[in-house]
Amino acid sequence: MQTMGKIARVLPANPEKVVKAKNQLLSDFSDLMSDAEELLASTAAYSGETIAGARSKFKNSLDQVRTSVSEAQKSAADRFDTAATLTQEYARDNPWKVAGIAALAGALLSALLLNGRR
Repeated sequence: MQTMGKIARVLPANPEKVVKAKNQLLSDFSDLMSDAEELLASTAAYSGETIAGARSKFKNSLDQVRTSVSEAQKSAADRFDTAATLTQEYARDNPWKVAGIAALAGALLSALLLNGRR
C-alpha cells in the first residue's frame, strides 16, 4: 500500500491546479497573439522605434510562452515517468492483486458487453 500512496502523491491531488495552469497557458497564448497582432499593425503603419519596441515586446512574450510551455511539458513528463515507475513497482510487488483486478475488470467488461447485446 505504500506504493499506492506514492502514486497518489505524484498524480495531481487538486485538479483545480491543473485547470489553473491550463488557463494560465491559454492566457499567455492569448497575450502572445495580441502582441503579434500589435507587431503586425505597427509594422504596417510605422517605422523606426515603434517597430523595434513592438518587436521587442513580441519577443519577450514569445520567450515567456516558450518557457511556460517547456516547464509544463517537463513537469508533465516527470510526473508521468514517476507514476509509471511507481505503478511498475506496485505491479511487481503485488502481482496477484494486479492479476485479480485485471480479471475482475475483464469479467465486468464482458458482462457489460454481453448484457448490451440482449
